[in-house]
Amino acid sequence: MVQAEQNTTLTLKNLAPCGAVLTAEVQNALEYSIPIKRAEAGVASLSLWGKIAARNGKDYLIFEGTNGGYVKGQKTFFDSKWFYSQDGVKLLDLPAVDGVIAAKARGLRSPLTGDAAQEYTIEEPDPAAADAPPPAEGEEAEPKKLVFKFKEEARLRAAVEAIAAATSILPAGCMALDAGNKLVPAKLWSGAEHPDKLEAYCHRASLPDGATLAADVRGTWALHYDSFKAVATLRSLLFPGFFFFYSARDASWGGLYSGDGNQNTDLVFML
Repeated sequence: MVQAEQNTTLTLKNLAPCGAVLTAEVQNALEYSIPIKRAEAGVASLSLWGKIAARNGKDYLIFEGTNGGYVKGQKTFFDSKWFYSQDGVKLLDLPAVDGVIAAKARGLRSPLTGDAAQEYTIEEPDPAAADAPPPAEGEEAEPKKLVFKFKEEARLRAAVEAIAAATSILPAGCMALDAGNKLVPAKLWSGAEHPDKLEAYCHRASLPDGATLAADVRGTWALHYDSFKAVATLRSLLFPGFFFFYSARDASWGGLYSGDGNQNTDLVFML
């Protein structure tokens, strides 16, 4: 039987050696807060996606809720809803961000402060200023600037979407399409044939039968297979802090991110 959604407790247990850990207090809180928020948000599944570190120690726990995926026009979609919490008890909505602000937010490399209301200001030269008429004689030209202002929760959402786009993976073949073009667990799937190879895994966006991780840029993923435990562990080198496990014994899996939210911009030099 293919698992319907990620089991947070099982994922934390398998990825604890990778550093994906939560305090017992937070884990106990999630047993109650996740089902409550799932019902409030009206989503079929809601699970812990990961943790993004903050400078003040109040790290952001990130949660993803979905009603499953579907295929439309040869593309796979997951209408995810995102939430965050800093105590594991109260889960708050993580609002969507427009593309321009998301791009500016992702350009910041400094640690998150831990204050979701913290405001950031980015100033850039206005490219349209080059077409402006020259100043009159004796007047000094004032450089025009574009000003972008956004809060830390916008920066948090931008980071989560970038990481999720690159790391949302599943075992290849575990999902199939039903008559309504919705993704459902594949009834005939009995597990990955070669869990020690990248070909056994694929991006969620390429479901149900798109390219596997073997098609990604070489060096993007590191895979370790423990033949004694029959458990494969993948880690992303593009976004350090993301880990994924797959157990060949019971065909269970799960992934978690735990990091500062930044992309590894040195990856190209590591390959």
